[in-house]
Amino acid sequence: MNKFTTTFNLTYLQKVKSKSFIIMTAIFMIFIFGLSNVDKIIELFDNDSKTVAIQTDNEMVYKTLEKQYKQSDDIKKVKKVSLKEGKKGVESEKYKRLVQVNVNAEKVSGTIYEKGKVSEKEKLTLQTTLSQMQSSLTAQKLKLSQEDLKTLNTPSKVDTQEIKSDNQQSNKINPKVQSLNTAVVYIIICLSVFIVMNYVNQIGSEIATEKTTRVIEMIVTSVKPSIHVTAKILAVIAVAFTQLFFIALAIVISIFAFDLKGLFEAAGVQYGPETTKIIIYGTIFLILAVISYISLAAILGALTSRIEDLAQSMMPVNFIALASFYIALFSMSNPDTLLVKITSFIPLLSPMVMLLRTLSETTPEWHLILGIVISVLTSVILLIIAARTYRGSVLTYEKGIVKNFKNALNITKS
Repeated sequence: MNKFTTTFNLTYLQKVKSKSFIIMTAIFMIFIFGLSNVDKIIELFDNDSKTVAIQTDNEMVYKTLEKQYKQSDDIKKVKKVSLKEGKKGVESEKYKRLVQVNVNAEKVSGTIYEKGKVSEKEKLTLQTTLSQMQSSLTAQKLKLSQEDLKTLNTPSKVDTQEIKSDNQQSNKINPKVQSLNTAVVYIIICLSVFIVMNYVNQIGSEIATEKTTRVIEMIVTSVKPSIHVTAKILAVIAVAFTQLFFIALAIVISIFAFDLKGLFEAAGVQYGPETTKIIIYGTIFLILAVISYISLAAILGALTSRIEDLAQSMMPVNFIALASFYIALFSMSNPDTLLVKITSFIPLLSPMVMLLRTLSETTPEWHLILGIVISVLTSVILLIIAARTYRGSVLTYEKGIVKNFKNALNITKS
């Protein structure tokens, strides 16, 4: 036990004190703090004018546009100006834009002046407003009543009704809550891939370097190979969890130190009970992903005979991690596809893909629990195989991962 603790502490402290760990953790925390204050940062650097200038001879048109623009989040003031004054104001950036509207009989036309390219959204908004005005003028000319005009402009009614099976939830999740849930799942999956690929390469390099430099030949004279590799794997897992702890700490500080209510409102999202459930499942699946992938990387690192072959040896781990990431990423808008359902029960793919299924109302709770059980069993089995493989391959230097794996198992049995 004493030798296990020594190896564990030495590996853990060495990696935690490394510059790469400190810099990456600091970058993550700064990014989280920045993201929590993104609305304030944008406002700090946003020097654009919040005033819209309107030029028109029709008072009804002006009042209508004034009311519309004042409802916009990025407009604080609306001012009636002459065409010359408006153009000069736009050029000097005193006004965000100038809207000129001409009314001739039943014909209504408008022009938008802006420094730079006018967005299609802005053109469509003005076009819709002016079209409604033109309809009113046409109705007056044809002596139609307001009720007739309203009936004429009323769109056809189309109802929708969702047919649910007995095992589906009857309650519908708020779209704003669902948007936040999707963002949370996306962030956790991206974080999982980054942590996994970073520490997978670290543990593989750590073990392969010791073996190829023959340092392990001196180590195994005083420490059992199984104890040594187990301590190494758990130390790297502990380093990954330490980094996750600081990331979680930054998130907690952001929640309590900064007012995120305004940020959520600006982003059009809302926190709900389902979000808490997703965060809990996301944390569990993230931890299991880290343990299982690091254990698999330790096995492949132990089977690598030359440090030059390490990148090739780590390809299966990186490929599986990227495959699960892309399956989850491209199925984010539809987590109920057959591909997602099947891969969510496949070991190593399960942590990321099963997390995606938490977004679906049709996913039974037992599917999520089964995904956790599969990931736990996968992690335990890989840890056991890693210890046995390392013990059997520590002093073998033949080329080929498959051949080394067979030799390692044969040595262990004998």
